Amino acid sequence: MSKHHSLLQSFGAVMVLDGESRRIQAVSRNLNKLLGLADTELRAISPATVLGKRLSQRLRQELHGRQRLASPLAFRRLHDTTRLQVHAYRTHRHVVVEIEPLSPLGKRRLLGTVNERLMRLAEATHQEELLDYLVTAVQQLTGHDRVSVCHFDSDWHGLIVAEAQGGHLPALLGQRFPASDFPITLRRTYERHPIRLIHDASAHAEPPLPCTPEGESVDLRHCFLRAPAPERQRYLQRLGVRGAMSLAMQGDTGLWGLLFCHSAAPHPVSPPVRDAVRTLVQMATQRLLLLRARQEARYLQRVQDSLVLSTNARVEPQSPVELLSAQAETWCSLFRAHGVALWLKGSVYADGHTPDAAVVAQFVKRLDKAHRHSGPWCTRGVASEPLTESLNMPDQCGILAVPLPMSVAQRGWLIFFRPEQVETLYWAMQPTSAPLPPVMVAPSAAWCEEVVGKSEAWQRVERLAVMDLGEDLTLAISAYEISTLNMHLERERKALAAANQRLEQLAHFDPLTQVWNRYRIEQAIDAELVAAKRYGAAFALLLFDVDHFKQINDTHGHSVGDDVLVSLARLVETSLRGCDHLGRWGGEEFVVLATHSDMDAAVGLAERLRSLVATLHVSGLDQPITVSIGVAIWQPGDSCKTLMARADAAMYRAKRSGRNRVELAEERVT
Repeated sequence: MSKHHSLLQSFGAVMVLDGESRRIQAVSRNLNKLLGLADTELRAISPATVLGKRLSQRLRQELHGRQRLASPLAFRRLHDTTRLQVHAYRTHRHVVVEIEPLSPLGKRRLLGTVNERLMRLAEATHQEELLDYLVTAVQQLTGHDRVSVCHFDSDWHGLIVAEAQGGHLPALLGQRFPASDFPITLRRTYERHPIRLIHDASAHAEPPLPCTPEGESVDLRHCFLRAPAPERQRYLQRLGVRGAMSLAMQGDTGLWGLLFCHSAAPHPVSPPVRDAVRTLVQMATQRLLLLRARQEARYLQRVQDSLVLSTNARVEPQSPVELLSAQAETWCSLFRAHGVALWLKGSVYADGHTPDAAVVAQFVKRLDKAHRHSGPWCTRGVASEPLTESLNMPDQCGILAVPLPMSVAQRGWLIFFRPEQVETLYWAMQPTSAPLPPVMVAPSAAWCEEVVGKSEAWQRVERLAVMDLGEDLTLAISAYEISTLNMHLERERKALAAANQRLEQLAHFDPLTQVWNRYRIEQAIDAELVAAKRYGAAFALLLFDVDHFKQINDTHGHSVGDDVLVSLARLVETSLRGCDHLGRWGGEEFVVLATHSDMDAAVGLAERLRSLVATLHVSGLDQPITVSIGVAIWQPGDSCKTLMARADAAMYRAKRSGRNRVELAEERVT
């Protein structure tokens, strides 16, 4: 254990008890002063003498069988009205008790202020508005000179995206901090301890605690009062900061960013204010994730609105050339591309700024060998990517490609191209090994880097959307092939029979799970709508997807993700009635068409499927598999689109309510 892990900040004190919390084993040197006691040997007295009998008993009771107190406890000093706060947790064979003073704040006033700010955060409709209000509210609560929100990109570089100024430190808004400032050990620490307070980075730390009577040193790595490490002190010194507080902003897939509070002078922050700030940050983070989810949903809807290919193909199938000509401009706009190419059976169809057909063919040949799973492939640096660096693509810097499963033996490819986007980055601290100045430079003199040879990054939602587009395009092309072959029925009956069998399978069944695909389940829903309208036969749609499926793919690989989808589809399909139907709606989403089902029967079926899926085990996956299910019951006047929209809204409500649950869709307003 490093020596600095045993040093403490002086604004609080530490007392170490035995595992039963009955005897004092060690104390920090400043505990007597904090408690207002005479300079005496505290280890000679009991915890009840220091904390009071009632608080000492409560401490033992609440720590019984627990790792730490669920919430802090408060008590008064023996000889005056000074109030103190206690945090306690277990480490090895000891109980570490952290004690710090409570400032005389008006609790009701603070609670009212926090509630008002929480309501303002809940009303924010854009990320910029949300974060700007968050930093302003925190700066007003804490009084720090500067409060900033730092967002991490995929390489763990930090960008200051919001800031409130209140004093003597320069602005950092728009500047970046290199990933080396946020090593993985520091990021993992924030997962366990989301808030960190440094009262005075330049203050002398309290010396290490004395050893326990058994000669053991006490591990204080998880102590809130621990002093900053020397490298962190030097880092804050370069920033011109003495008082600092930072809070983690946890996203749905990890650390989204940090909120920094900095002051040029020592700056205390009382526990109630820290708790208030933490509540605001948690609320803002949840609102931020919700706003992002809504934005992504709107984008996906725009892409889905352009996916009319399979519907049109039923009436008037289009050739790949016609499809590309009709849709290329819309697709390029949606995916912020300047060119798109379609590779099918050795032929290249292109629109906009794309490489030569021979170069596209060579790229597809390499891609087919290197990229075997069904997800998209992308890069933003063609010249530095091993797969493309030797290809002649002078006008391209970014590529997004999605496979089209035309048959078991052969795939087509839909490929988007992006140009170079020269980007100027302003770094608050130079991301190199060059010597750093003793104090951070002014913003106007921040280290500037011009990034060349890269395109805009492909966003996660774009990678999801291109998979939907690829599936729909596959159906449209398959429908065209069927139509073309049918025109030659008389002359090529034998060849057409074999081709029709293959194309029928491709047009109606999902190639991975072998259940009905979206096109086929839509047909069945349309037929059931006609029957319901004519005879009043009730039916229901159950829309569900796999919880945390992206995490499964990222952690265990796409092959395990594919196994999950195949196993789940097989389990659900074999448990349905003969009159019910299962289809893959797209990605990890599935839909069950439950015929002759009222509300009670549909909800009962959904609960049975949810429980059944929870028993599923997939080789190579050690976590349980769960689904969130939305149930929509047919109402007169419903269409396939309105039914699916209500089921989709119910499913996302199930996700927001904790996942692994069933939600019934709201009735359609007529």
